[in-house]
Amino acid sequence: MRKGEIWVGLLMLAAAVLLVGCGGAVAAQTASDDVLPVVAQDDKTVVAEAVIEPARWSALRFETAGEVAEVLVAPGQEVAAGAPLLRLEADELALSLRSAEQDVVAQRAALEGLVKGASETLIARAARENAQGVAQAEIALQVKGLQLEKARAEDPAANVASAQARVEQLQLQLAQMQAKPVDAEVAIAQAAVEAAQAQLEELLAGPDAQAVEIARLGWELARNSLWQAQLERDAVAGRSGVPAYQKELAGATVGAAEVSAAMAQLEYALAGKGATDEAIRVAQAAVRQAQAGRDRALGAKKAHAIGLDIVRAQIGEAEVLLAQAIAAQEAYAITLEVLAAEVEAARLELEALRTWDNPYLDEASDEELAQAEARLRQAELAVARLELQMEDTELRAPFAGTVADVAVEVGDRVSPEEVAAVVATLDQLQARTVDLTELDVARVAVGQPAAVSVDALPGRAFGGLVSEVALQAKDYRGDVVYDVTVELTDAESLEALRWGMTAMVTIEAD
Repeated sequence: MRKGEIWVGLLMLAAAVLLVGCGGAVAAQTASDDVLPVVAQDDKTVVAEAVIEPARWSALRFETAGEVAEVLVAPGQEVAAGAPLLRLEADELALSLRSAEQDVVAQRAALEGLVKGASETLIARAARENAQGVAQAEIALQVKGLQLEKARAEDPAANVASAQARVEQLQLQLAQMQAKPVDAEVAIAQAAVEAAQAQLEELLAGPDAQAVEIARLGWELARNSLWQAQLERDAVAGRSGVPAYQKELAGATVGAAEVSAAMAQLEYALAGKGATDEAIRVAQAAVRQAQAGRDRALGAKKAHAIGLDIVRAQIGEAEVLLAQAIAAQEAYAITLEVLAAEVEAARLELEALRTWDNPYLDEASDEELAQAEARLRQAELAVARLELQMEDTELRAPFAGTVADVAVEVGDRVSPEEVAAVVATLDQLQARTVDLTELDVARVAVGQPAAVSVDALPGRAFGGLVSEVALQAKDYRGDVVYDVTVELTDAESLEALRWGMTAMVTIEAD
């Protein structure tokens, strides 16, 4: 509270005292208006700022982390001491507890059996169980042996060799395709077009010695092209692994070269005779034929590029299969080792069962009894620990009161640091000072009457008694202050006041 407000309060208290001194009628009127008689402002009065709070409240947290499974209360609900408020998911923990309880039963029975000694029935049962174990172990050894033999017969080395051969075959095919002179074929076809066009132009321009020589050279060039095309066709036909479309393309190239050679020969023969209409038509046909050959060569080049991409993709797939086959072979070696180890373990287990001595024929030693007792204690401790963990999954009211807040919902994840609920005695309110200094606390004692007013209810005051004076000081804005608790005695204070309201406390000090 600000200093000015304190002085105003003191002045109001002084005026009230004067009114009281003037007559009892005024005092009676004040009491009937639910305003506490104001204490005279003198050396026996202590004024301090305070806050309204429950006499007891607690912010509750789970002791363990988990998922909220049940919310059993709502804000404003009254609860008894120990009433469950929230529960965490504990199905798995409950199963562990039941298992631990069964283990306690088993360990206790084992200890009792050692103390009492084995009966003939128990001895016979143990021998029978061992015989069954021997039979099962023999079958298990046979199964493991068969698994090992089957695995040895499934050696993936052949798969690795096949995949490697496939990769090499495709790589060879790619090399052969890359060696094909498709660019040269296109150049030859383009030269044939240019030669045919030149021949046609010469025919149209009229024959001369130079034209005759050009026709002769064109014929030579056409024969060389035919010869080269034939060689290429024969080479492709003699190679294995060459796609059919390449062989057909080579045959078509030879056919085109033959036509070009025949036309070039005819042109040479007609060059000296001059250009007739028939010769011009033939020359034009030759140009068209050469252009068609060039188009075929370009198409063959494009198809060749596509074929290269296809083979490269096939090589990639084959390399992946090869890597998988190699990995399978490596895993196969490990599998053989594991199976061999399992066969040996099965053999050793069978040998141990065959050489087994019935322990129930012997009396229990002190060491065996001590070990059995220790196992029982360990099982009981496990049950106790799980029971404590089960208790930690449930949040209960530490005292009777009202649920002031529930901070979680079903499905939320909570940790021990989070406040899950708040319980308070909202039917027992008090005022706790926040700025009562060390100069005033020496004049305050338990049982002194006090008046409490709140900013939210101007003109009203509520009676109370000092119920507690703090033994230890704390810091408040640089001052040394002590908490003083005033228990409210007015019944109406429960309806009028709320937790957290700012208040002013006036205490009748000694």
